Amino acid sequence: MFPLHVVFEALDQCQISVAGLIVALLTSQQYKNHYYVTDLLACSREILHAFSQHPASWHQFAPHLFRIAENMYLQELCCLMSENSGWHFKASNTTTKQLEDFSLKEMAWDMEDTVGAYKSPLYCRS
Repeated sequence: MFPLHVVFEALDQCQISVAGLIVALLTSQQYKNHYYVTDLLACSREILHAFSQHPASWHQFAPHLFRIAENMYLQELCCLMSENSGWHFKASNTTTKQLEDFSLKEMAWDMEDTVGAYKSPLYCRS
């Protein structure tokens, strides 16, 4: 293991916490292409895994993780239901032909194909 005390001293001198540094790196536009940001993003799976394995953080980590996943699903659903998706139409100016051609199954299949990247072990198909 490398000498973390050197990193801790540098953070103390800069008066920033580890969490503050990570948040600043990930949210600041000026660092969006910086090597450390790229590295954090590339290693995000291992970082999240380390958080999930830390016994003191699980009771705090799990609700945040579920909230992040929920927000991702909600954003994707909003996108799918937007006018740009091709499945959105207003009942007030819908033609009989449009209603006859509408297929809820086809829409569900199309949405399933679109959100394939978001499938997880929690995904369930009836």
